[in-house]
Amino acid sequence: MPSSSSTMQSIGKWMGNNILYSEALASDQRVPSITFSIAGSRYGLLAPSLQFWLALGTCLLLGAIYSTILSCIMYQFIILPRKKKKKHDHDASSSTTTSLLVGFGFIVPLCVIYPYYGIHFFLIKNKVIKFLFGIASLTTAFRCSEAIFGFLPLHVENSLWNVIVYNAFPVECKFDKQGAIKSTWANVCSYIRNFGASCCVLGMYCSLLVLYDYKLYPTEEGPELRDVSLYNALNWHQLANNFSIAILFQMYLTTFSYAINAVTSLFGLVQIPMMLNPIFESTSLSDFWGRRWNLVVHGFLKRGVYKPVRTKYSRLAAATAAFLASGFFHEWLLSVTLYPDYDSIGECTPPSCFRPGYGRNTLFFVWNAALIGIEYAVSGAAVFKLLKTHLPLTIISLLVTCTALPVAHWFTNDYVRTDFFHDGQLGWPIIVRLDE
Repeated sequence: MPSSSSTMQSIGKWMGNNILYSEALASDQRVPSITFSIAGSRYGLLAPSLQFWLALGTCLLLGAIYSTILSCIMYQFIILPRKKKKKHDHDASSSTTTSLLVGFGFIVPLCVIYPYYGIHFFLIKNKVIKFLFGIASLTTAFRCSEAIFGFLPLHVENSLWNVIVYNAFPVECKFDKQGAIKSTWANVCSYIRNFGASCCVLGMYCSLLVLYDYKLYPTEEGPELRDVSLYNALNWHQLANNFSIAILFQMYLTTFSYAINAVTSLFGLVQIPMMLNPIFESTSLSDFWGRRWNLVVHGFLKRGVYKPVRTKYSRLAAATAAFLASGFFHEWLLSVTLYPDYDSIGECTPPSCFRPGYGRNTLFFVWNAALIGIEYAVSGAAVFKLLKTHLPLTIISLLVTCTALPVAHWFTNDYVRTDFFHDGQLGWPIIVRLDE
């Protein structure tokens, strides 16, 4: 008679292979839909993998179920006690001992460890699927901090249902006094149209980058924290690599947010935009990080870290805390994304086994925190006002991007060195060379 542990392993393996398509998405097994020749070389058009999107949808559903359970605990033991305490001391941000223990002693630690067990249980090998597993826990953990300190978005804590809807999806839903704002068919069509267009554009861009294995030029800097060098940061080849991958990350986040927007709009929900073209439309560092780049992360860092710290310390201290928190959680997310895949005899080989360069993500965000501090100090100078007035927006945006561009590889290097983007390209229509 099989033991309970072996039974659970069999269930996990079956679900992983048949619902999350673990083996099928471990590598790009697509067959060209169309083949053609250019200058004597043969190329093929690979259609997007339906299994890839079904697996992402399943991850979204699993994350929603998981977040719903934690939302009920959050509402009962954190939000309701704080609301009762608020009636007595009139402090909207007051937290109770119980809420602190439940939030930071149970919910947040559970969010930290859950993705590792989920990935191991379902035998997930695709790194983008692993990444999404981490995102579901990440958003719930920071939104728990929002609840503890009383900085949830307006109207969210009005009811348990609002809290469940707010935590269910990585991208933040919009609320008013009546609850979650309802989507219209115009919203649905707009999201689907944006998603389709973004998929095609991203597919064309990946078709170019995949020819160079997502690295336009070879670089000399090693993968570890000790290999960091500001001298390499000024290398033109490194700058070109960094700029190409920065655009790729922006396009990835934009496309995935459109996909989530489209799905949730079918259920009658409206969500905030995730990206607002930060690389080409930002007017300052604060505008880049605070109002354009990954507004989902900005939102939970602002409400879950910045505002609680700001109640007791300066704006600069609060901003520094938010950037440090961003560095730490990106290190954790990297460990989830690159969680090793072990074969049937317990061995693991590259690229499945890959040791990330821990510390580089945090250093990248420390760099940007320092730049924000400098901006706070000198942004009012006449020369900067003159530049904003007379330079075209695109030039200003590129100058803003250039402040982080020399060190962007501190953040992106591990994603480029592994097969992360190769795993992700399963979702896009791409053209590949067939005679290599």
